[in-house]
Amino acid sequence: MELLISPQGIAAAVALILAGAVQGSTGFGFNMLAAPMLAIIDPAFVPGPMLAMAIAVSAGGTVREWSDVNRQDLAFSLTGRLLAAGAAAFCLQLLSPDAFAAVFGFGVLFAVALSLAGLRIDTTRSSLFLAGVLSGFMGTLTSIGAPPMAMVYQNTGGARMRATLNAFFVVGGIISIGALFVAGSFGLSDLLLAATMLPFAFLGFLLSGWGRRLVDRGHVKVIVLIVSAASALVLLLRAFS
Repeated sequence: MELLISPQGIAAAVALILAGAVQGSTGFGFNMLAAPMLAIIDPAFVPGPMLAMAIAVSAGGTVREWSDVNRQDLAFSLTGRLLAAGAAAFCLQLLSPDAFAAVFGFGVLFAVALSLAGLRIDTTRSSLFLAGVLSGFMGTLTSIGAPPMAMVYQNTGGARMRATLNAFFVVGGIISIGALFVAGSFGLSDLLLAATMLPFAFLGFLLSGWGRRLVDRGHVKVIVLIVSAASALVLLLRAFS
């Protein structure tokens, strides 16, 4: 409760409201927007509590647009995520979180640059599997795992991207939390911290109608590239600050 009535708590609440709105609008971006701010306020938010809140908000998006979820996409992407999450949890001891953030940040910027240069990334079985692997590593190690999946969906429709990504992050987040639990990096205190701040994230989600309309008007690629590049910059700032 002390956190909620402090200036830091108010800043965290605002970040979560904005993140919930973006997640509800696009199907991704929740941890990219909220994780850096909450990690500064209290490092205990990352990665476990942030993953738990992302699961809850993504579940809301999945239920809201269940008919648009592409089950075949999920099968291939989640296979990749499952394979990566376990390995990622045990990689926590190999390098510092800043080192992982730097590697992934540069990787995402490179992918954005390739897309701007004209490279078309199609939504295929192999691209979905690879994106799932990369997302599993990034999400488990840094709490920011959306960019690889979002890049694969940049040339699809807004409803398919949003609904399928939300479903992916529900199941993928559970996989990552399970891996963290096995590795001893997630417990009851993480769950309680997530529950304390979750109402603010859901408030943002409930306000996301305007964003969904913008995405559905055909601005998917632009939004994906902007949010992915912003994610990369956040990771690099985290790594070198």
